[in-house]
Amino acid sequence: MKILLVIDQYDRGNNGTTMTAQRLAHTLNAHGHEVRVVSTGNSGNGKYLVKEYFLPPIVHHIVTKQGMVFAKPDEEVLKEAIGWADLVHFLLPFWLGIRGLHIAQEMGVPHTAAFHVQPENITYTLHLGRQKNVNAWLYRFFWDNFYKNFRHIHCPSTFIAEELKANHYTAKLHVISNGVDPDFVYRKKKKSDKLKDKFIVLMIGRLSNEKRQDVLIDAIAKSRYESRIQLVLAGQGLKYGSYRLRSQKLTNKPVMRFFSHEQLVNLLSETDVYVHAADAEIEAISCIEAFSSGIVPVIANSPKSATPQFALDERSLFQAGSSDDLAAKIDYWLSEPAERARMEVEYSEHGKNFALDGCVRQMEQMFEEELRDFHRENRRIENCRKFTQEGKSRDGVVYEEKHLIKMWTPLHFKVRRNYNFFPANPLFILGGGLIRLIIYLLVALIIKPIWGLKIEGKENLKAIKGGAVTVCNHVHLLDCIMVSYVLRSRNVCFPTLESNFRIPLIRHIIRLLGAIPIPESKQGFKRFMEATRKWVQNGNLLHYYPEVVLHPYYQGIRGFKRGAFLTACETGVPVLPMVISYRQPGGLIGILKRRPCLTLKILPPVYPAESANKRQQTVELMDTVYDRMNTAYWN
Repeated sequence: MKILLVIDQYDRGNNGTTMTAQRLAHTLNAHGHEVRVVSTGNSGNGKYLVKEYFLPPIVHHIVTKQGMVFAKPDEEVLKEAIGWADLVHFLLPFWLGIRGLHIAQEMGVPHTAAFHVQPENITYTLHLGRQKNVNAWLYRFFWDNFYKNFRHIHCPSTFIAEELKANHYTAKLHVISNGVDPDFVYRKKKKSDKLKDKFIVLMIGRLSNEKRQDVLIDAIAKSRYESRIQLVLAGQGLKYGSYRLRSQKLTNKPVMRFFSHEQLVNLLSETDVYVHAADAEIEAISCIEAFSSGIVPVIANSPKSATPQFALDERSLFQAGSSDDLAAKIDYWLSEPAERARMEVEYSEHGKNFALDGCVRQMEQMFEEELRDFHRENRRIENCRKFTQEGKSRDGVVYEEKHLIKMWTPLHFKVRRNYNFFPANPLFILGGGLIRLIIYLLVALIIKPIWGLKIEGKENLKAIKGGAVTVCNHVHLLDCIMVSYVLRSRNVCFPTLESNFRIPLIRHIIRLLGAIPIPESKQGFKRFMEATRKWVQNGNLLHYYPEVVLHPYYQGIRGFKRGAFLTACETGVPVLPMVISYRQPGGLIGILKRRPCLTLKILPPVYPAESANKRQQTVELMDTVYDRMNTAYWN
């Protein structure tokens, strides 16, 4: 697969998102994919270069101190890059990503996104991190301007997936860790002579408001081991000067700087306790790297952070924002070397659950799912399934709404407000039973021999124990009778056009056979939907012709309307597809018979996929049933 990553900054591994992108690209390449990147920085093989946005000096200072730059979209570069790709994966929702998304849509290239920017990362910098309305507005802003255009979104943690759901994100959310580089494994190294009598306490992350290194500095000052603790803050950021001033009260001057990958691996092998004090965090891959390396973590138990999920017990959690509680937890672990050593091994084993290779395999599955969804949607009309006026063909599928057979409808009939769709009158039930018995005899004695009706797949009907929606292509005047015969062991009703109840005599016969009128008024249709939902929930069958229009002996499967599949999704019942196809009889019958014989195939039931988005769930179910019916028809 040719995969394009779009990210504002890729070269400098000075923030979690950039490191994630580098590791993702490297591992995808190792798995046999071809990966290219659109980003700022240095030119190189497999990279499409764009320029940085020019920002006012003060803004530029704030952004770069956070380890970030903003890329300026280049139309020609983006078109060339996206035109090359089988799939585009966007990592950030800023100008480059937004413009790239529009071009991917215009060019018809499948695309996915990752959610790496928590609103609190922005609002804490502006001292608005605890303003719920501001954070909610940013979630909505990201959705409206970017994420609403994706079917699949990568979420690095369950926490952020739940946050997106709470903020009404309706795409399919894939909870996949960013993954830990294989270099981060249990490793212990003898400390240098300078540090052999010291406890190294480490925190990795930007020096910014939401990371709360201030709480850690204050906790070290309160620790009974204060004089023996060497604090290391691995990172850079706007708070460097403030934290340097704050830490003047400590006996040992903290180390505050950026560490390369190799330097970080060595540092972790000497560290005694890792602290993650952040109030807001999407995942904190640095924390996973630390405990994967065999370091016991102490984590802020913040409601806006995903990191508490990594704690194996309460001893590794402290009250967010409380330097007293953090000091107590640090002192506990430093005073219990044997227990700390035991838990270091357990945490290192725990880290294996976040191995990079396995996480990238899950990312590949998300990419493959997007490709399937994209190509399936492209084969037919978009989700709305609007019908054409003249039965035109689009994407290889014919949609019809113009009736080919005109019925005589001289009578007046309208579904009234008190219309009983499912009467319990004993005489009505008895009359219906007698009519169906006569019809079934006609099927067995006349329709089967004359039309050569053959029924296949009866075992699939046995798989349906409770309620279900059944569907079939509409290609014969008597296919309703054939379906009724196949389903004769179950209670089944057939929604039909209100106009069919204006045909003399026929309207009474179809009513007794189980037909119910689909009201033409909005209020009546609402009551119809409620009644049919209850009918299915009570364990009965509801049969639809999703093609809607009767087209005798039509070759193929036409486009569907969504009603049948919406009912199945709302009631949580399966759809049982049936297909009527044709076969040429041989011998004398083949010479005498002008029309082909009929085969009615009962296919295995299809269940609605789990989804918070009802429309997406309905369309996905409809697409799946269509594909299976289409395949069964032609095979």
